[in-house]
Formats: sequence, structure tokens, C-alpha cells
Amino acid sequence: MEPAEHGLRADVFLTRRMTRLSRAKAAAIVRDGNLSRASGEIVDKPAARVLAGERLRMKRRKLVEAPIDDIALPVIFEDEDLLAVDKPGDLVVHPTASAYARTLIRVLRVRRPGEFFTLAHRLDKETSGLILLAKNAEVDPRLKDDFASRRVKKSYLALVVGRPERDEWLIDAPMRLVPGSDTGVLMEVGGVGAAEAATEVAVLARGRQAALVEARPLTGRQHQIRVHLAHAGHPIIGDKLYLGDEALFLRSLREGLDRATLAGLVGHWRQALHAHRIAFSHPRTEAPMNLSAPLAPDLADLARTFGVSVPPSVRGG
Repeated sequence: MEPAEHGLRADVFLTRRMTRLSRAKAAAIVRDGNLSRASGEIVDKPAARVLAGERLRMKRRKLVEAPIDDIALPVIFEDEDLLAVDKPGDLVVHPTASAYARTLIRVLRVRRPGEFFTLAHRLDKETSGLILLAKNAEVDPRLKDDFASRRVKKSYLALVVGRPERDEWLIDAPMRLVPGSDTGVLMEVGGVGAAEAATEVAVLARGRQAALVEARPLTGRQHQIRVHLAHAGHPIIGDKLYLGDEALFLRSLREGLDRATLAGLVGHWRQALHAHRIAFSHPRTEAPMNLSAPLAPDLADLARTFGVSVPPSVRGG
């Protein structure tokens, strides 16, 4: 417990420590007897005060998840060192508080027991597409260093709101985390402490009030493509945070809004962002690698609803 937190209500303390937890849910956790002090004393009143220096323990409900049989992970490339798969747009990559079995890394370990897998990079849960893993401890650090040093070139596909006038342009707009963000993840362009951020954008096809663009990040800031496209006046369809707002993002987490409701609010049930291509040197042989995953089926369907003709170069078979 930090000194500045001394005297806070128990429910307020929980919402500060878990930024995506609503005050109502925090109060319910406390009233249900799931918060206790190190002494064993149950804290069962939301208005109970927490004390500087003390430790609190919170019990969580047992995580109940659906079976993993429906999760498809098409292999894009594999050799003795590398595995590249096409991640669906509703799968977390690493176990979290809300998902353990239904995560990319756990699915692979269940289906391929005894094999070594580590992620070379990450994708947001709602971003579909190409993700690369190391298959042994020798290439793992080399691959991660290539990503960290920006020697890996990445390209994403996005369906955006509006019809950009330019065919190609560079978005050079420093970014920072929004001070006092309710979610703790909201980014913005500009402001004190903003870090360099640049993204190349090319329009691949235009339709009715929407377009398919390719985005090539030159830096690696959190939410960079989403923020830059929104900054350019073309937010990504389905983006609850940057086409919507923090209130909608938190509501979707807390209430579990269904896909039809989300589509009605922001155009699609998930952000229409797809990791399309990765170009790099093989960490063992140094051979040039250029891997790609075709646009996800749900995004291809979404493109058709907006009259956007997906080019053969990014279309699936």
C-alpha cells in the first residue's frame, strides 16, 4: 500500500489498482467478502478504509472458459527455429486474468506438448494476423533483439472511416499516454513528453465512406497505427477506444457487449486491423524472410459491406 493511498475507501482503492474495474464491481467484490487484510480480517464494507503499509488480499472467482477446439491457428511458416501463425481477431496471446486456456500460447502448448514456444512480439487481442514465435532458446533472444532494434519491417491492413484524398503519405506525430486516462492505456498525439512516432500509409482501395489502407509503422509506440489513423481523420472501423471513447471501451469490458451491439456503435465487433506482413532476416541462416497472412475473413466481409474491393494481393484463397 502506497502512502498516498492511506485512508482510501476499499472500493476506491480497488478501482485505482485495477483501472478497468468499475466502482460498482469493486463494491460488490468487497461486500461478497473477497477482500481481506494480512491479519485475515475480512473487509466487507466498501467504505472501509485502507491503511498505508498494509497488505490486502483479493480472491477472484474461478475462471470458466469454453473449450479451445474452435480456435483455428493456421500455420503460415515453420522450420526448426520459427513458427508463424495467423491469429484470429478474438484471441489473447498470453494468459491474463480473463483468459488462460483460450490464449495463443496455451493453445499451442496444449496441441503441441513438450515443444518450446516464445512470442517474438505481440498483437492486441482484437488484431488478427501474422504473429511470429521462436521454437528454441538459441534463436529466441536474436529474434526479440531484431524486433526491439526495428530491423523487422511490419505491415498492417486496416479498414478505416472515410475516403482518404491522398494515395500515400507519412504520419509523423509524436505520441504519449494521456495523463489521468481512465483506462490507463489511452494514447494521444502531442503533449509534454510525447515520443517520436511515424507511420507510412498507402490506400489500397476505396469504397462507400470507407477505405482499405496499408500501414507501415516506422516506430513501435503503443496503439500507434490506431492513434495515427484517427489523428489523420480516418479512425479504424470497430475501434472502441479511438473511434469510440474510453467510456465505450470500459463498457464493452464490463458489460460484455455482444457483436451486434458493437457493430451498431462502431461499425464492427472488433477493430478492423490485421497484421499482414513481416520482413526480416532469419535469426540463424540470415536468409531474407517475407511472410504474409491474407486479410481475415471477417474483415473481407466487412470490406464488401462498404463496397471496398479487396485487392488480390492481400486476399485469402
